[in-house]
Order: sequence, then C-alpha cells, then structure tokens
Amino acid sequence: MAKLTAREREIVGLLCNGRREREIAQQLCIQRGTVKMHLYNARVKADARTTVELVAKVAREGE
Repeated sequence: MAKLTAREREIVGLLCNGRREREIAQQLCIQRGTVKMHLYNARVKADARTTVELVAKVAREGE
C-alpha cells in the first residue's frame, strides 16, 4: 500500500477503532468533508474501492 500521510493514518486509525466520520471531525476540530477527503485519498493510495475495504487492508497490514 502506498504511504499515507500522518493525517490520513490518524483518521483511518480512528475509523478502525469504531469512530464515525462525524465523531472524527469533532475530535480533530475539522469539517466532516475534510474527513471524507482524507479517507478518499487514503482509499486511492490503498487501491481500495470502499472504506470497508480500506479498513480491512489497514488491519491486515497491522498484523
């Protein structure tokens, strides 16, 4: 998987821990649209078609 930025890793990590996009946005004091853009960029870099696939790929790499 291509290298994610620190912010992309942070957001994907929060998502993997069960946070919702809205909760992530509130926690990081950013707009929900910004969270969505970071997730989109991470999906592109990971060659994942969906967020669920992205989370699965990240989880596999972490093993």
